[in-house]
Amino acid sequence: MEETVFLELRNIATHNGATAVQQINPRDIVVSQWVRNKCLYGCSFFGKRFTCPPYTPSIEETKSIIQSYQEALLVEFANLSKEALKNFKNTTETLYNMERVAFTKGFERAFSYGAGFCTQCSECPAEKLLDPNIFCKKECIQSKRARPSMEAAGIDVFSTVRNCGFEIETVKDMSDRYKLFGLVLLK
Repeated sequence: MEETVFLELRNIATHNGATAVQQINPRDIVVSQWVRNKCLYGCSFFGKRFTCPPYTPSIEETKSIIQSYQEALLVEFANLSKEALKNFKNTTETLYNMERVAFTKGFERAFSYGAGFCTQCSECPAEKLLDPNIFCKKECIQSKRARPSMEAAGIDVFSTVRNCGFEIETVKDMSDRYKLFGLVLLK
């Protein structure tokens, strides 16, 4: 990646609160079924957002997508506290904006993964569906901007960020400071 493009993307991230932006090899990204299981059996947003399972790519699809890339950016937002909704929204919007700029700079395959559940709309049409399937996604009001989180796609954030030299811990108490990470696949 050209240094000027990297600096422009890093500036977007840091201007929006990111504490680090690192070029990574997509081979360091870990995709695992246990992450998807946490969505299926522990997240109250399962099936309630079009960027969450069952609407997101399968583990096999995510692995295939990531394996088709040679370059990516991992973005860290550190020292966050409370206000998870606001932080999810900022992280995902920042990553989407980085994706759009990368696209205009010639990275036509650029695609971003945010953090947490989608916050584009206060109420997602997915919440009212009784029989969710992939074709229901056409009801997404923000389909051009909505992006899945790393977790929703089955990306093991803990292993991935550690593979890339970052530190991460589980949040033990909701009053603890925490980190969020996002990913932009480039080429």
